[in-house]
Amino acid sequence: MTATRSVTFPLAIIALVVGGDALHIMQPVLLPLVVALFLSNIFRPLVIWLRKQHVPMWIALLTVVVLVGAVLFGVSMVAISSVQSLVAAMPRYETRWNNTLLPGLEHLLDDAPAAVQEQLRTLKWSNMVQISSVVGIIYAGAGGFVSILSGFGLILLFMLFILEGNGLFERKIRAAYPDRADEINAVIKRIDEKTERYFLTVSLMNLVSGGITVVILSAFGVDLALLWGLIAFIVNFIPTLGSIFSLALPILVAFLQFDNISTPIAVALSLIAVQFLWGSVITPRIMGSRLDLSPLLVLISLIFWGWVWGAWGMVLSVPITSMIKIALESVPESKPIAILASHSYQPNRT
Repeated sequence: MTATRSVTFPLAIIALVVGGDALHIMQPVLLPLVVALFLSNIFRPLVIWLRKQHVPMWIALLTVVVLVGAVLFGVSMVAISSVQSLVAAMPRYETRWNNTLLPGLEHLLDDAPAAVQEQLRTLKWSNMVQISSVVGIIYAGAGGFVSILSGFGLILLFMLFILEGNGLFERKIRAAYPDRADEINAVIKRIDEKTERYFLTVSLMNLVSGGITVVILSAFGVDLALLWGLIAFIVNFIPTLGSIFSLALPILVAFLQFDNISTPIAVALSLIAVQFLWGSVITPRIMGSRLDLSPLLVLISLIFWGWVWGAWGMVLSVPITSMIKIALESVPESKPIAILASHSYQPNRT
């Protein structure tokens, strides 16, 4: 038995690596389909409600398209306006950096090794802009998002077909597997319910977090408050790492914008308190308890799916892992693995 386990574990690791590499290679085809599958969970309640009101399916789907288009249009307008404001503010930020912040850093590091001081002297604003232009920063920070938007037509097409076929798959399962139809459909229903609850809950929490971010930044008069709130909403779909990223940019802008040091510090403390509460306390607990996933497994899945599909893999890591766990629970041979992956095991849980 021990020898068998010693062979099985390395084989499982090899299969995981090979499978991950295959998923990475198939990303251009699989990722739009997976994104569409999860987006359909968000819009399915709306489509079902409209159908109950005797609204034709084509009108229900058109409503979804209009809503998606309105959201994308709003995001685009905020992004365009914010980039224009950022470009206009760049000369002011350059003066603040070169004349105040950089000399202050050099003074703080007077006793640092010569190599560190030499590196500080190269951090003039013009040098940093040459190394990493504003366009480069935006592209690096949103490369995965832009990649998804470029194929959004395919995602939308997949999503509409999935929504249009709502309920049809269940009937196909009953025709294909009459003996196990109830069991299979119950598993699919659990997956749908949990992923739908996950996305709706996290979307609501991120919306609140982004709104609070906008309120805090607007109260202090920080530039581009609406943009930083939008970024906070988007990146907080990435567990833990998203909250860190959402803090860095507005705090940096606050230090570049204000002549005094007290306002940026107050901004930083306020944002850190909010992000710690929402990003490090409430959201991980809800993701773990609602989906019944071990916090360690959430972290491991974040790393794995980030390696496979980049930023969007991180966003989808938790619901994908939850789907796999539910499937494992349904097979007696793999149920022990699902128990190990649980946040808290309850023997009588149905």
